[in-house]
Amino acid sequence: MGKAETCVTARRGENMKKIIRAAILCATMATAVSTFIVQPVSATYPLIDKNGNTVPVERDVDNQKIIDDNQKLMDRYLWYDQVGDNDIVETNIESAVQEFGYPLQVPSYMPKDYAVRDVKAKDHDVLEIVYTETGRDGEYGPKLTFSNTDIVYRMGWAIDTVVTPILEKTNYKAKDAVSFTTPNGISVYTLGSRKDAIQIAYWEKDNKVHMLYFASSRNQSFVSKIVDSVGPLSNVAADNARLRGDRNDKQHIEEPIKQNVEEQGKQNVKIDWPPYETIPLPVRTHTNSVWPILTRKSIGLPSGVINASHKVSYDVSVPSYLPFGYTYYATHFYDNDVLETVYWKQGEEYQERSGRWVTHTMVFRMSYSMDTVWPEEYIPMEYHDVQWSDSTPIGEVQYTGDVDKGLVRSVTWYKDNMAYFLFFQVPVKASEADFYRNHVVPLKDIDPSRTDLIGVKTIR
Repeated sequence: MGKAETCVTARRGENMKKIIRAAILCATMATAVSTFIVQPVSATYPLIDKNGNTVPVERDVDNQKIIDDNQKLMDRYLWYDQVGDNDIVETNIESAVQEFGYPLQVPSYMPKDYAVRDVKAKDHDVLEIVYTETGRDGEYGPKLTFSNTDIVYRMGWAIDTVVTPILEKTNYKAKDAVSFTTPNGISVYTLGSRKDAIQIAYWEKDNKVHMLYFASSRNQSFVSKIVDSVGPLSNVAADNARLRGDRNDKQHIEEPIKQNVEEQGKQNVKIDWPPYETIPLPVRTHTNSVWPILTRKSIGLPSGVINASHKVSYDVSVPSYLPFGYTYYATHFYDNDVLETVYWKQGEEYQERSGRWVTHTMVFRMSYSMDTVWPEEYIPMEYHDVQWSDSTPIGEVQYTGDVDKGLVRSVTWYKDNMAYFLFFQVPVKASEADFYRNHVVPLKDIDPSRTDLIGVKTIR
């Protein structure tokens, strides 16, 4: 790639791969541990199976087999309590809006005793909201009881990401689904122990897929009221915390901090605010301050990838998944054979007197050669990145990033005699980088309506 001087030795590369694998394993183990203790520790935690029978789950045990069996039960019945590596968890819907490249639709009706417990951005493009019944009032208001009557709402682009993963967890088969029509004329597919004992319901509306999961089976009338209420977030009153979730500006302050705040006006008391972590901006240089948002060497094609594909002699591919909140920005055409598509996260930018400097971008490039697919503007040393390689089923894959932290900034690879390059201005975990690499697909396989992936269909 003309960057041999920055490459590490093969031996060091092997050590780096081991470090990354260890980091990923540790992260996975941490997720598994946190998942297992979502609920308060007790001797038993009852679950209700699809036939309405109680399934006891032992919690305080040392026997590994019992723990493994419990995990299988949780995977099947309490899958929504688990948090994956790629999940972002919020306490209200407003906080999650920016994580998606499409307008959210949510239920504007839930039974009066139900309230939003948490909101997740999952699996790179899926919204998931957990509603639970409210219990007795606690010290800080209504206390949520994690019950066997939880309701989960999901939406996203496709059945494969919204519904299929849940079918796999609950052991239902899509071929067993039956359908009914709601009073508003929406055709809903359902799965359960019988026709009017529904545990999973899913439907299509406005080119999106929606799903409801009921921890306890419900009848068609109960399901219909929720399905027919799904619409734009604006349909839910702005002050309706029950259906929108807790607002960030209304979160309870821990008691010691609260006391310090009250004393602040009386005497000079130092407030010990909780620690927080920020992502540092990359090193400012003449190169990374401009590319990929601003570039002089390229022909800009903001109309979209479809139009750009007519200007190259090869079959164009594009990413079929984007990081949370990212959407199409522009397409650039370099040196007659390099196609570059830029995605950005709107609202994430650093403002200077000279103008905006976008800090969250993802770039995809493809061409005939490794030498041309690598952008001249990206110099790993200026980001303090190192380079290493790994052998995969498709051949050798080149990485750059922070190997000690298991973070990847770029991926370069060959496939079907073409060279590909992915760049993440804010580095991602190695597992995420491989996910995006594995989901680069031919342009013809992308729904033309997916403007978040390919831009508009015609020249403006």
